[in-house]
Amino acid sequence: MKREVFYPPIGIAHATNKLSDLILYKYKNQKKIIINTSAQPNSSPHLGTITTLMTVFALASKIRDDLKVETEVQFDELENSPAETIEYNEEIYYKDQRHSFYQQESKEQINMKRFNKILEKLSVFANIPYSVRSYNEFQKNRYIRKSLINIVNDKEYFKELLFPSASDLHIRTICPTCGLGKKTIKRLEEKHNKNELILKGYCPIHGLYEIKVTEENEEYVDINTQFRDLTKGVAMLEEDKKNDTLTIMLDGGDWSGIWAQRMHTEGLVRLGFNEFPIRFFAPVILDWSGAKFSKSLYLKNGAYKDINGAFINYDSFIKCYGDKGIDILWKEVNNWVEDPKKFFRNYSVDYFQMIMEENNNEWYFRNTLFIRLLWL
Repeated sequence: MKREVFYPPIGIAHATNKLSDLILYKYKNQKKIIINTSAQPNSSPHLGTITTLMTVFALASKIRDDLKVETEVQFDELENSPAETIEYNEEIYYKDQRHSFYQQESKEQINMKRFNKILEKLSVFANIPYSVRSYNEFQKNRYIRKSLINIVNDKEYFKELLFPSASDLHIRTICPTCGLGKKTIKRLEEKHNKNELILKGYCPIHGLYEIKVTEENEEYVDINTQFRDLTKGVAMLEEDKKNDTLTIMLDGGDWSGIWAQRMHTEGLVRLGFNEFPIRFFAPVILDWSGAKFSKSLYLKNGAYKDINGAFINYDSFIKCYGDKGIDILWKEVNNWVEDPKKFFRNYSVDYFQMIMEENNNEWYFRNTLFIRLLWL
């Protein structure tokens, strides 16, 4: 029996009936609107990542059509995410996706193949161009580097703001020779002044090293989520001003609320800004208990044994539902973007199981056994 789905208007959905109206206060006929999102290419993307990427393209298409303005998607690839851990002398080190290899191919390259397939498919669906920016390229941005120096120059305030339960700021360094980095750093070893930051690190293979960060240079520095989120906001504001563009951040809804207010908005205020990038947050995909459907939890603990295995990663989804399944998801996400009541809420994995069955009944009953096998 089909279950009725309710869409009660909550929060900002009371104030608007069109998502594109929410950007009008900042849209002053800029030549282009860019919607930025990011993800870690640490595996084949799961249902939550796929629907967030779909939301980005669907929103870009909606804004283009409503405002008659050129729109573009910018995907930030976070290949600096850890891919493997290695123990040396009872200390834990890591290698990121770019420096970790499987059969002579980096894990970044392996995993980005799936992301590139999805991005290309969504670009065609929405008729929206996109670009991919690696973390390595991101950290070279002069505004990123300058704001990182400014944060360290004000480290006591930002330690309490960004890392309230830690003993120091968390900035990772990796060995410039082999890419090995320390997994956890309790005390940041650095020297700083108004114009430069020098970070000290140790590689158990290649010994001591130093990383210099200035506004103009490009030496690699690996900054974590809090720093990325805040410094990205700085770069967006500065580059929009320089390029006559308007950039919108769109991430999963698990980054909304106190995270966005504290790590992003209050950080920008402290850095001297009195305006902030527009942020949208895609609906969160939840498990049966109301918790975020977490890919990292599944990878670490083998959780979700009772959830349809097709939702765990893109490869399984395609095997299970094929391109028709992607079409069903795309139609669903477009419905969210068309109606704020559907956009400003979350959806359970059970909900997606229901819509896949409703839209794919003949297929579903023919392949029930295969689905059950994926669940095991």
